Amino acid sequence: MSKIQPMQGVTLTTTAQTPADARLVAYVGTRRLAQLLDFSETTVRDLARRGEIPKPIRIGGSMRWKWSDVEAFIERGSSGADASEDPILKASRGS
Repeated sequence: MSKIQPMQGVTLTTTAQTPADARLVAYVGTRRLAQLLDFSETTVRDLARRGEIPKPIRIGGSMRWKWSDVEAFIERGSSGADASEDPILKASRGS
């Protein structure tokens, strides 16, 4: 069996998620929560300070949000919209 050699000057990239990326998370840090909500880290901290999202908890020396609490908070505040159609929530559930 011969080994396939990559072509010189060609870079292969993929946008597919790896299975590890697709897993459900229990606790997320500021950076990950900002990514999941499509906000800046500063906005996430401001929202928490104002009580617009749940407050984080300290685990060791890090601040973490319990994802299920954030998800429930988003669903409760959905203003009557069908939260099951929220693309962020669907992606977080692996749907």
